Amino acid sequence: MSGQPLQGAQQLRGAMSADAQQPFATMWPSYYALGGGVNPAVASVGAQQVAAAPDSSQADDAEAQQREREQRILKRKQANRESAKRSKLKRQQAERELQEHARRVDDERDILSAQFAAAQQRYVEAQAKHLDLRRKIQAYVNNPPNGGTAGSCWPSG
Repeated sequence: MSGQPLQGAQQLRGAMSADAQQPFATMWPSYYALGGGVNPAVASVGAQQVAAAPDSSQADDAEAQQREREQRILKRKQANRESAKRSKLKRQQAERELQEHARRVDDERDILSAQFAAAQQRYVEAQAKHLDLRRKIQAYVNNPPNGGTAGSCWPSG
């Protein structure tokens, strides 16, 4: 088996050395041999790599490295998805907490507003009661009920 890749490499080297005698011919034969869809510079580099690889162990290593790279990329994508999911859940939880806090603050505001309105009402009633008592006191001072002198609040005795 090791003889076959070696023969292919020797044949490729022979073809490249024959092409090297003509100017600019080194990249074009491999370009046309590969169907013309590959960049000539890349095709010539690929041909040189094939010529330099006498066995398939380097190709296997390259494939293994490619698979490892793809696995790392897939693992990273999955980790990014999970991170995005956790971030979204955290954001939703924070939003729910803020909404709950806002609801509690609104409830507390409503309670405090009701307490304030009740306190204002009690104040107005107390003020009215105070004014009524002042009028009664003034009336008592000006017109004592038992016939005493005006201005004298204390009974004589």
